[in-house]
Amino acid sequence: MQTDLTPQQLRQTVLSCLAEFYGLEGKLERLGGENLNYLLTTPQDVSYVFKIVDDDIPPEVVEMENEVIEHAISAGIRLNIPKIIQNKYGNMETGIKIHKKCLYRARLLDYISGDNLEELSDISEILLKNVGKTLASFDLAMKNFNHPAARRNHRWNLAVAGMHRDTVELIGDPAQRALLGWAFDTWQWKAACHFPDLPWQFIHGDANRENILVEGDEVVGLVDFGDSCINPTVCELAICIAYIMMEQENPLQAAETVSEAYQSVRPLSELERSVLYPLVCGRLAVTISVAATRRQLDPAHPNWFGSEQLAWELLPQLREII
Repeated sequence: MQTDLTPQQLRQTVLSCLAEFYGLEGKLERLGGENLNYLLTTPQDVSYVFKIVDDDIPPEVVEMENEVIEHAISAGIRLNIPKIIQNKYGNMETGIKIHKKCLYRARLLDYISGDNLEELSDISEILLKNVGKTLASFDLAMKNFNHPAARRNHRWNLAVAGMHRDTVELIGDPAQRALLGWAFDTWQWKAACHFPDLPWQFIHGDANRENILVEGDEVVGLVDFGDSCINPTVCELAICIAYIMMEQENPLQAAETVSEAYQSVRPLSELERSVLYPLVCGRLAVTISVAATRRQLDPAHPNWFGSEQLAWELLPQLREII
């Protein structure tokens, strides 16, 4: 996301927007991740999340996110999902000027308390099982959800991971270039070719470690629906375990624990099981490819390359079992 403001100017712009459109003030803290997200804590100790939306996310996605929350609640899912708060004009989005050439969109959301998995140095087996069960319960609850905005494309959509294939040529090391090519081939010929025969539905689409909130060994929240879309349902699990495996002492065992727990709630067909790890390869390949593309734009960006090396470390292990 481009901005021509200094960090201090950006901070003041966000505070001014919150005061003008929401009547809020307080302590502002930049959140981790690749997007411009902030935590606002008011003098009354009430917290909110302020998100400046990437310009490639259409406005219709905001409407969809609101309907996702309503659908999940009506389905009885016991999971906290952040609700979008309207501004003083009754709009779910607010214009914010962080670049002289364009007006970006921002939204304010409820803050969901809990630790995200990224913050935990040790993830217990019980918690891994609860991640799998919770994700499966969410997918079952959303099985019949539909919205026009969910039928969309974006760079993280696992169903079209092959659109990044050309970035293989950006990899300088021949061995790495061959490994990345293998990952895309595996996604194409062991997963994507079976897409017409797989069940599709709305999925969260980015159940990574930062977006899963926990308290102790319990999963309490799921946040950031910016990548949600219609996909083969098994892509939900594949995306999750791609990140669960990172920095685990035994990544394949961690993946199996989550996968088995998921299947105890939402059983996978034989075909879905066969495409699971090829889909994981696709997600890791996209992670590396997006990083390689972004490196051409800003090689020193502080938030763009966190998972890249971890993805490189996992692909050889997957190649041994596929």
